[in-house]
Amino acid sequence: MKEEERWTAVHSRARCNPESVAAVTTESKTNRQLSHWMSDEEPEWDISSAFVTNAANNIKLKGLMNRAKQISRENKENEARSSQEENTEEMRRMGESLTLQGIKMFEQAQYTEAVDMFTEAIFCDPKDHRLYGNRSYCHWFLERYSSALSDARRSIQLAPDWPKGYFRKGCALVGLKRYSEAEKALEKVLELDQNCKEASKKLFNCRVLQLMEMGFDEAQSKELLQKFTTVQAVVNQFEARTLKLFSQQDQSGNCRSLWVGNVTQEVTEKDLCDLFKIFGEIESIRVLHERFCAFVNFKNANMAAKALDKLQGVELGGNKLVMRYPDRWIHRTVSSMQRSSSSLASNTAGTQPSSAASGSRWRAPLNGDECFYWRTTGCFYGDKCRFKHIPDQQGRDKKSWQP
Repeated sequence: MKEEERWTAVHSRARCNPESVAAVTTESKTNRQLSHWMSDEEPEWDISSAFVTNAANNIKLKGLMNRAKQISRENKENEARSSQEENTEEMRRMGESLTLQGIKMFEQAQYTEAVDMFTEAIFCDPKDHRLYGNRSYCHWFLERYSSALSDARRSIQLAPDWPKGYFRKGCALVGLKRYSEAEKALEKVLELDQNCKEASKKLFNCRVLQLMEMGFDEAQSKELLQKFTTVQAVVNQFEARTLKLFSQQDQSGNCRSLWVGNVTQEVTEKDLCDLFKIFGEIESIRVLHERFCAFVNFKNANMAAKALDKLQGVELGGNKLVMRYPDRWIHRTVSSMQRSSSSLASNTAGTQPSSAASGSRWRAPLNGDECFYWRTTGCFYGDKCRFKHIPDQQGRDKKSWQP
């Protein structure tokens, strides 16, 4: 019995315990899972395998190719930059050579050829302001004033502080008879270069031309500018003096005529009559379309004075009228101004006759009995003039600066 129990006991211990079996099974599964995780996280590569070797070679090859492309791109950029610099330097040297040829042709008075040379030089170096200034000067000599002005403006755009650019602009504007604009340009030259004598001379001449457009002759204009310096100062002084003189005139005065400028082809004698007759009785009107002017003759001086005061600058036929008294009356007025101005008289006393007096010599008949004004600026006496008016001699002796 005991033996059987012992056997039974041993056999009993050998039996499978359900709890222990479950524990063993759970442990086994856990170990397998951990083993699987470890296998995923830390794969064991065979670095000597062909796959690994090929992958590594591919990575190295791609890196080398990228580096080669970068170097090639940098080399191309450097070559392009170097080529561009070489081309720029070559163009600059070519531009200098063309400029020298242009200067040489200019000195030989071959202005058209010089323009061509400077144009080629500008193509080689379009940022050089001096080339535009040189070409503008050539255009000026060829009397291509619009082209000269265009080049001068371009030179100023490239070099706003270059005095010669403004000088070229002033010269071109004088050629275009745009004297007030030219005056401003030449004043700018002296603002940038106070010692430019050429600009000072050109500015003075420009102001003389402005006064001559207003009816003064050249000698009078120069003398008045020496006294008053600027055109506006002359105008202000002259207007004040003229108004004073006219206020002292009575109906027996002899200043009954007005010179009217800026008269276009569309303006007729009737148009002028309708405009002026509101200021008094008109004796006659003479229109000179070929000279863009007319003469209006009133019955007395007061009527003419009122018309001059009220109609100055009035628009007719698309242009603003410019009016003044005829040349002979201006000569007398300026002469009165000179006699009444002690400073101006001091400049002329004891040296030479006044401009008005000297100008009277030029009003003498030519060739014995030909009318001087008929051959120059126009005679306001018309058919009533006591000197001859030969048709084919009309305006023959007129100067370019005369109105």
